[in-house]
Amino acid sequence: MSRFNIDRNPICWNERVHLEPERLNDICNLEDFINENFVKQGFTPVQHGRVIALRATDKGRKSSAFASALYLGKYDDMGNTDRFINGMVKAGHSYEPIRGETVTFLFIGVSKTVYDHLITYTIRNRRIAGGFRANKPWGFVVPYEAKDPWLYHRMLEEQLARCEQLRKDHPEESLQAIRSLYPIGVMMPPFMLDFSEEALVKNVFKQRIWEQGAQGETRDIVNSMFETVRSLDPEKWETLQEYHGPHIEGHNRAMRKLREQRPTLRQLVAKNKNAQADVMDLDVYELLMDTVGKLPKTMWDKAS
Repeated sequence: MSRFNIDRNPICWNERVHLEPERLNDICNLEDFINENFVKQGFTPVQHGRVIALRATDKGRKSSAFASALYLGKYDDMGNTDRFINGMVKAGHSYEPIRGETVTFLFIGVSKTVYDHLITYTIRNRRIAGGFRANKPWGFVVPYEAKDPWLYHRMLEEQLARCEQLRKDHPEESLQAIRSLYPIGVMMPPFMLDFSEEALVKNVFKQRIWEQGAQGETRDIVNSMFETVRSLDPEKWETLQEYHGPHIEGHNRAMRKLREQRPTLRQLVAKNKNAQADVMDLDVYELLMDTVGKLPKTMWDKAS
């Protein structure tokens, strides 16, 4: 079996992500134990950016295949690993077969802001995070919305340096008290979250990357979560994306507007500036998505 190596580039060498150099040795230790505890057990950790999917319980879709067969009473074909995605998902049936299947994610070099966004999902299965009870930040992360990253870099660095100086000048002060002085952009120590596959599809991915409004770094981190699971099983996760992805919001908006406004075909064609086109040759899907299905800009789009 091949050894898993943590890619340091997105964690250490990035204009928006500043990792304290002393933590490089800790990353080496993390890497060793990932290989000892996961690779040697037959799992294949996958990294994308600052996210590592350590393990997924539905290896080869065998577990969800068994659950799907039980759910549908298909006792003579229980090894059908395509039944859930090609049958139940496409038919809009229950997602029970993957509700019990979990993915374990390790986050390294992520800001407290993103941690706070992720931890709001009470549908997570497990949270392992040391936090700042008695731990120092691992560095800091400049917000993606910052126009001048190096300006924020200097200010964050200065604030953390002042906190460190306070510890030296006043050793009687505990880390629990000093943490109140940390800026919101501090980097969390590595933390681990487990989510069921159903929760990822219907909540985490849906709200943070497939719907409008997710903020910069949070969107980036959750997108990395999606890319890791897609690497583990492209067909499964691309199928789930097709039925829950970013285009679904436009579909819902289009159907709602059609129901409420009842526009004529002439009005839609005129609105799409295709008045001279042959109606019989128009791409109906494109017409709908460019008119009644067109999503408004979010506050984040307007700010960029």
